[in-house]
Amino acid sequence: MLRCVFLTAEMILLIVFTVPLFNGIFNIGNALGIFISIFSAFITIYADKAADIIKNMFRSIGGRVFVSAAFLILGAAAAYVSVLSGFMVSAQLKSEEGAKALIVLGCKVNGNEPSRMLTRRLDSAYNKLHIEHDMICVVSGGKGSDEQYTEASVMKDYLVKKGISEDRIFIEDRSENTDQNLRYSAEILKEKGIDKAAIVTDGFHQYRASLLAKRYGLECCAVNAQTDSLTKWLVPTYWVREWFAITKEYIT
Repeated sequence: MLRCVFLTAEMILLIVFTVPLFNGIFNIGNALGIFISIFSAFITIYADKAADIIKNMFRSIGGRVFVSAAFLILGAAAAYVSVLSGFMVSAQLKSEEGAKALIVLGCKVNGNEPSRMLTRRLDSAYNKLHIEHDMICVVSGGKGSDEQYTEASVMKDYLVKKGISEDRIFIEDRSENTDQNLRYSAEILKEKGIDKAAIVTDGFHQYRASLLAKRYGLECCAVNAQTDSLTKWLVPTYWVREWFAITKEYIT
């Protein structure tokens, strides 16, 4: 019975990490998720044989060292990503109080239209700007090799069409990644005497964005992008990918 429960959970996990493939999304997040799901299911199905193999390995010193090291590494990795996930959740809950500006992080655009993910960020930014009339906004994103227009210009056009005044929106169109998004946006805000801003991005992205913002002397809080039925399926993949991206930031 317990084996069936584990196997069902592993199959659900496999489906969750496979769904992004049908949307053209494949990265280290769902690659690792798919691998772990399949590997775990294999261990569950052949649990007795796996147990026998481990017992046989423990008969030699080398085998005991290998198995012990493997379990130690897995335990440490599980503890690490658990703590990291806690930081990621906490970053999403940072109060917006005192923020005088928004920084909307860019994402892929299709022609002169924002992608689905970027639209969600922009809609969240609009909702905030519509309420806070004194708040300004920096739209941040350059032009990718497969894009016709800069992400920032498309983002500004979208917000203006929704009714946000142009003089409240400032363009940062040099950046090519999240680090540059925050660096160049911080420069714009510092010129205006602003040292606290709310970052508008997906929830799983908030912690890494806050690390980068602090690097450039900017105090930040979070405005999380709205979610929809599709993006809920994508969150696990991007969440796992963030573990690696955050670790890279720690190292560098």
